[in-house]
Amino acid sequence: MSSIIRGDDNFDSTPPSFGRVVRTAGDVTTTSTSLVDVTGASITITTGANPVAYGVAQSSTNTTVGSDNFFNVDIDGVLQHGTGGVRYSLSSASYGMMASFSGMSAVLSAGSHTIKEKFRVGSGTGTIQASALISHMIYAHEVK
Repeated sequence: MSSIIRGDDNFDSTPPSFGRVVRTAGDVTTTSTSLVDVTGASITITTGANPVAYGVAQSSTNTTVGSDNFFNVDIDGVLQHGTGGVRYSLSSASYGMMASFSGMSAVLSAGSHTIKEKFRVGSGTGTIQASALISHMIYAHEVK
């Protein structure tokens, strides 16, 4: 016999909501020093009153040595990594570097939620790579 211990008596047996997007074509570039949406990196899921865990697996470059690329996740208009985001410093110009990150939201209200990746640079031209050899993925799942 199995027991599930959650700390409450209201175990929700419905499967958690999830979504993912895998991009295998079309690099995304920006010269913007303000966050911009990453084309094609958006998920909409319907959840209960629960948090959402998310992650991004990606490789990025910048044309300027020593410049930074910044990434963030926006859930319903709220940036999950503050206004600065997650910073990746690039020591070589135009050399692809793993720039993956993950996180978890606070408890969201029950309903539909839009989760999207945002991107900016410190200087230069930043690129998130997406090809048959170098894919770009964003995923999210409800935590119950």
